[in-house]
Amino acid sequence: MKKLKLKVKGHPCAETQELSPGRWGGRTIAECKCPPGTAQLPHTNTCHKLFERGPCRPGEYFAPVEESFNKRGERQGMCVRPQQCADETLIYWPADGKCYYRSTQGPCYPGSVLEAGEDGIANCSCEISGPHYWPADGSCYPHYTRGPCEKGQLFLPGPKCGCESHLPHYHNETGACYELDSVGPCSRGHTFSIAEVAPHGSRAECRCKSFHARAADGVCYRLYTRGPCAQDEMIARGGRCTKVPCARGRLYVPERRRCYRPGTPEPCPAGEVVAFDFEARPAIDGLSHNGVCACGNGACSRREVRLDVEACTTRRGTAPYNGTCHILNTQGPCPENSWLMRDQKNNIRCKCMPGRIPPNCDEDTRVVVKS
Repeated sequence: MKKLKLKVKGHPCAETQELSPGRWGGRTIAECKCPPGTAQLPHTNTCHKLFERGPCRPGEYFAPVEESFNKRGERQGMCVRPQQCADETLIYWPADGKCYYRSTQGPCYPGSVLEAGEDGIANCSCEISGPHYWPADGSCYPHYTRGPCEKGQLFLPGPKCGCESHLPHYHNETGACYELDSVGPCSRGHTFSIAEVAPHGSRAECRCKSFHARAADGVCYRLYTRGPCAQDEMIARGGRCTKVPCARGRLYVPERRRCYRPGTPEPCPAGEVVAFDFEARPAIDGLSHNGVCACGNGACSRREVRLDVEACTTRRGTAPYNGTCHILNTQGPCPENSWLMRDQKNNIRCKCMPGRIPPNCDEDTRVVVKS
């Protein structure tokens, strides 16, 4: 009897299906299934790629259905409409259910940019005629990132590599430009981010990363790790070295100023337990004594906050607009050659970038919000 090769598309299966191992009672059998990353509509044997339009109507994408709904183990899909993001500057990425800024790399592979296709569904693209295309290597890059440029330069509209002193990305000490919220010209534990907000433009500088503190040696360390401290100490807010308050096997919860055993439901919300700080990187930050609340075996009652708008009002150099936190003095939701600024009346609006005047830029006075 001739043996059939598994994981091969086509005969004896439908053209888009492949022969895969399956279970029938206590036996292993071969059956026709859709390959990984694809699914089929009920009562059909044609497989379509997930998270693309596929067999759906314009404005819809093909989403997976839980296999538990199908006793035969078929990978089934259904047509759904994308969720709405906070405003038009964001686009919904079906594969992970999150919103990303348009014309950025977002969840895309390097060399492509996140855009909306003709069907309105997000995709990773690189159009030769597009504003993000770089002919030298045939790739696309978001503006105001390093992209294909040398260190100290940004990929600017044009497209071109350069550094302009009026940009908030400009670093006075080195006379170069760096991506915002990147390491840039900074030392360990720092990030190059907006710090100074002025009427004529914002400025970025090297600041401690979030949840880090600057110690006496000038380096920023992650809170509640050892840092530069002694063996039985950890670095606390303000960069002070304090004695580790917890016994071995316990985690420190700063909000309660107490120690808890991992897996304990107290003091977390329903469905969550005390867990190790999953954002700490032991190989870089060292052992973290910080305890966080994470989902336990039950359902979590806490909803994921997609956009940190509340914190935006207290963060220097940023402002909320249409439910989204934007960095001031960047293009954000504004037209090309314009950026988001705070005027003398404390309104947030789009104004022409320095060196640009109408009609080469658009001061869209409709983009105004009290902050």
